[in-house]
Amino acid sequence: MLGTERRDPRAPGDRRMYLYFNYSESGSLRWYVKVSRKGRRIGICEEYGTTAFDAAYEAGVAALGGVLRMRRVKRIATPDQPERRYLYVDVSQRGQVRYYVQLLNKLPKIRIKAEYGTSEFDDEVDAAVAGQIALYGNEGDYINAQKQRNEERPALSNTPARPGTLRWYWNGYKQSDHWLGDLSVGHEGLAESTRLQRTGLIESILPENGEKPFAVLTRKVIKAEMKARTPSQAGNLLSALRGMVRWMIDEKHLDEDDDPTIGLKSGKAKASRETGGFLPWTEDDMAQYRAKWPLGTEARLMFDILHYTFLRLGDAHRFGPPHLRQIVRRMAVQIATEKSRGNTTVTVPVHPEFAESLRAARAANIIGAEVFTGKLVRGRVLPMNKKAWAGKFKKYAVLAGVNEPKKSCHGVRKARAEVAAYADCTESQMMAMFGWTDPKMPAHYIAQANRERLGISGMEKIVTFDQSQSGDGRLDANGTRTTRKNGVVTFPGNIRKKAQ
Repeated sequence: MLGTERRDPRAPGDRRMYLYFNYSESGSLRWYVKVSRKGRRIGICEEYGTTAFDAAYEAGVAALGGVLRMRRVKRIATPDQPERRYLYVDVSQRGQVRYYVQLLNKLPKIRIKAEYGTSEFDDEVDAAVAGQIALYGNEGDYINAQKQRNEERPALSNTPARPGTLRWYWNGYKQSDHWLGDLSVGHEGLAESTRLQRTGLIESILPENGEKPFAVLTRKVIKAEMKARTPSQAGNLLSALRGMVRWMIDEKHLDEDDDPTIGLKSGKAKASRETGGFLPWTEDDMAQYRAKWPLGTEARLMFDILHYTFLRLGDAHRFGPPHLRQIVRRMAVQIATEKSRGNTTVTVPVHPEFAESLRAARAANIIGAEVFTGKLVRGRVLPMNKKAWAGKFKKYAVLAGVNEPKKSCHGVRKARAEVAAYADCTESQMMAMFGWTDPKMPAHYIAQANRERLGISGMEKIVTFDQSQSGDGRLDANGTRTTRKNGVVTFPGNIRKKAQ
């Protein structure tokens, strides 16, 4: 048998792990089970392909402490993702096609075991989506669950825009100093996040109106576009259009009297006042989060950065060891704020509990050299953009059970501003700690705290007065003894009115 080619004696579909074979010197085929590379082997004397062989194989794996598994096969192409929201498909390392429901990345996956395309499959997906939303979602997710993942959107033309059209002015605005910034002519330009937001808003109206003259964008058309959006999005769209119109007026493309945005108002400010904007975290929320994520975890470090430094998202996502400095023999957080374009610097001493959190994070080796938290690439913690950082923190919060729609990074900052106001911090102190340049912000929190204090102290006075009147009777202003009935005090002024 030596020198001759020997084919694999396995059956084509046999992918059992730990099952091996070789040939003796005489050329006879021998089967055996081996779990570890240097461990012992157990031979199988039964005939291959019989039930006795299969039983001997399983007994050998069990005797060696192994777990029955199949060999990996070449990875097959993943099927196209289903169009339904929150439903995904992948292929395992052993070639098994798997469908599952997942509300957000890094949240738990719900495996769908029914056959794809059947009514049982759809029912199981419906139940899984509803269960995920109940645990980790909000009202808006129910609406999104009814939509398709890849809804068709009208494509923008890639041909050169004709002069005078809305798309032509839009392209010019994006190349202008108003958009990019040039301090030599007094324009700071727009932040990257603002550019991204305004691009999405204005380009949403270009498929229908982009190839028409700018004059088509009348006050009536803009108002109709605003009505089709939420108050917040309507306000953002109006701001974006006004930015482009200001550039057109400066460049003499448009007369001030022809500004189509004059007189238009959005309900963004009113809606924000009514809803309160982002919701501040409660003490129960924070306790719930800490219970889920202990010291030494990335999730806890992200929370502690927000909680103990009071930084905005734009500063928290880039906060790292270079921003810790020793000032007057004390370690302090010192960072030039993004919102002020570096013109305002926040200096806050390191909170003792934040120092403990940093020590635990360093012991767990989860701190980066440039930023404290970010994305892990080949063992290094690298910076990530603020949108991704906020998304990661939101997922950690959802997993901890803090899953209300408007409770995000900024809600932690708002909660700490309330604490500062209750702690009798002055306006100047709060402006220094939170990086505000307008005294209206600390005044808002201080007024809110004072209003609640006055309400509490006022009720305490009423309770004290009521307790002082708890006797069976008392003398009125005329010396007449009056009594309380059903716990109600009748004041002398009321008695005199009744007597008249």
